[in-house]
Order: sequence, then structure tokens, then C-alpha cells
Amino acid sequence: MVIALLLVSVAGMGAAIGITFPLISLTLERLEFGSTLIGINTATGSLGIIIVGLFTGRLLRSFGNFMPLLAATALSVGSLLIMPLIDHAAGWFVLRFTLALGLGFLWLLSESWINGLASNERRGRMIGYYSAAFSSGFAVGPLLVATIGSIGSFPFVVTAAIITVSAIPLILLSNRESVTKIGGSAQMSLFWIAPVIFLVALAAGLFETTAYSLLPIFTLRTGLSEMESLYALSACSAGGIALQMPLGRLADTKGRDFLMAVTAIGILLGIVAMPYAVYSTPLLLALLFFWGGMIFGMYTLGLILLGDKYPTSDLIAANAVFIIFYEVGGFGGPALSGLAMDLWPDHGFTSFLLMVAIIFAGLTIFHLRRNPDKVRP
Repeated sequence: MVIALLLVSVAGMGAAIGITFPLISLTLERLEFGSTLIGINTATGSLGIIIVGLFTGRLLRSFGNFMPLLAATALSVGSLLIMPLIDHAAGWFVLRFTLALGLGFLWLLSESWINGLASNERRGRMIGYYSAAFSSGFAVGPLLVATIGSIGSFPFVVTAAIITVSAIPLILLSNRESVTKIGGSAQMSLFWIAPVIFLVALAAGLFETTAYSLLPIFTLRTGLSEMESLYALSACSAGGIALQMPLGRLADTKGRDFLMAVTAIGILLGIVAMPYAVYSTPLLLALLFFWGGMIFGMYTLGLILLGDKYPTSDLIAANAVFIIFYEVGGFGGPALSGLAMDLWPDHGFTSFLLMVAIIFAGLTIFHLRRNPDKVRP
């Protein structure tokens, strides 16, 4: 019952995040902010979640779960309701930051609680369920934007309502003993126990956030309509839904390092093929389905490794460090990719991602050769 409630909450938050990426990007494009400014605005959201990662453990030890959950929900909803009233850059940067503070807190708690309730033998499957629930919501998000539109206040009000409903299970579970254990380990000491986990988080954040913030802009510039661009983003998310449970089972049966190699190489191959697939919509949708599955699979892998390595009492703190690294990747990726798109409009998006994918694939192979997989069921 607890897991079911958490998965419902996770799916709702995935939908809210899936709406905000294209909704804010398309709104800012309509306001003629430019790719670089849109990318930096997305990076501002990442900065907000980094702040959450730094202070969540201290906040929970001081105030418990209940009041911070209420405050985070109110902050997220309030930010969304004010956004359509703003037409200048400074206001959008402030509101993107405050939205990230609220959503980031809800995300961190739900993710840590699910991981802490899983056993090592079935952690891959459990995290697969989590990732599938989150990516299901995420895939619905762009479809909702395609259905209700990206103009006016209504899509922002709908997103605020989704966040409110999604926070209710977390608030109801906030006083359960199984989700209230908070250890006192220093965050950076947790990093040095298993640095590779946080390297995976860094790569996942860079690929995921860059793709989901600027993929609609890239596809619009190659000639797709706004509707087709949103469908392309949903195809990317749909791959995350369909492939996460199989990838989780793969981690339980073949080992964690095997999954790391699969996801790193899959992301690289997807980027190589993208410039050739973009002129055929069916082919592009199929490619993005596969590529999105690999991107979400890298995040799934990181969470599995995190739960394997850290005790429940340290899991929220370790998960906070994981999210910090994820968001560092998310902070730099969209800003640099947006700059590349301004400098090289036709190929900047794929060229930047290809460069990073080659580096990470090389580092992954180096790690696998020096560190045989020791994490098996």
C-alpha cells in the first residue's frame, strides 16, 4: 500500500515536470528570449534543485517531514500560478528557481523513500517500477500541453493542480517510521564511498535535461510543427516507460555494470543516428523511443547503485548528493547546448550531445575494465 501510494505520487510529479519543460520553453520562445536564454533559464531550475540537495537533510532533522512538505507544495503551486502574469526575463528566472525548490523537495523525498523500502535482490525491479511511473507521467506531460495548448494561464493552473494532488500521498505518509529515518553522515563523505554512482548521475542529468528542454526547439527548427515536436518529446518519454522495468530486471540478473555499459552505448548510438532520422517523423519517433529509454535507464542504474551501497539512514543524504550531481549536469548541459545551437543552428544540439556521449562512453569502458561488477543478486 505504501509503495502504491508513492508510485501514484511519483507519476503525478512526473506529469508536472513533463508539462513544465516544454510549456516554459515554448512560452519563452514565443516571448523571443532566444535559445541561450531559454537554456540558462532551464539551468536556473537545476540550481534550485541543487540547493534542495544541500539543505534537505538539515531541514528534515529540524522540522520533520510534514511542514516542509506543505511548504514545498505551496511554493511550487504559487510559482506556477504567477508565471503567466510575467513577461520579463528576471521574473521568469526567479519563478523557475522557486518552482524547482518546491518540486525538487517533493521529488527527493519520494525517490528516497521508495529506494529505502526495496531489498537488494529486487531493487532493480523496484526502481524500474519507480522509473516507469515517473516516465509515464513525464510522457503524459507534453501530450497534455499538445491538448490544452501552451498559451495563457490554463496550462499553468492545470500543472499546479496536478502537483497539489500528487503531494497528498507524501503528506499522508510523512509520519510513518519507515520513511522518517534520517542519518547524520556528512554529505561529501558519502560521495567518496562510491564516486562512480555520482558520475552516472552527472551524465544522466546532462543528457536528460538538455534533451527535454531543447529537443522541442531542435525539432521545430528542422521543420516539424509544434504538435509534432511535442509528440517527439513524448516518444522519448514513452521509451522510458516501456524500457525501465526490463532494464531493472537486467540489472538484477546480469549485474549493474552490464546495465551501465548498455545505457552509455545506447545513448551514443542514438545521438549518432538522430541527424539522419530527423527528416522522417516515424523513424525519428522510433529512435527517440529507444534513446529516451536509454537516458532514463542511466538514471535508473544510478538509483539502484545508490540503494545497494548506502544504508536506509543515510539514503536521503546520499540521494541528495546524487541529485546535486544530476542537477550539475542539468545546469551545464542546457546552457552549453543552447549556446551551441545559437552558434551552429543546424547541428549545435546533436554535436554537443555527441561530444559528451563519446567522453562518457570512454569513461564507462575505462571504469568497467578496472572495476569488475561485484553487485549481483
